[in-house]
Amino acid sequence: VFDGVGGEIGRAAFEVTAEGGRFSVHGASSGEVTVIDPAQARRRGISVIGIEQLFGFGPRMRDWAQQVMSAAVTGRIRPVIGQTFPLEHAADAHAAIESRTALGKTLLLI
Repeated sequence: VFDGVGGEIGRAAFEVTAEGGRFSVHGASSGEVTVIDPAQARRRGISVIGIEQLFGFGPRMRDWAQQVMSAAVTGRIRPVIGQTFPLEHAADAHAAIESRTALGKTLLLI
């Protein structure tokens, strides 16, 4: 989980993090950082990491991108496309994202 929201939403995201998963606290757009109980994380085998872990991504990015693209090609992973808008309605698409009513990815069709 990449938690950029924090607060109540961040705590809810931690609760659904898979056993043995990773929870990255890297933002607090809600105005509050997610606070994780270290003992609970240990019991569930969840690694809690901060934004500093992003600094090591560079050298591994190409390999990870290839893995993700291969998984997408085989259909193992698929993006969630919540809504599409014709290009001439780009302002409506932006409004949906800004108002947080957009679910998944918002695409402009050209």
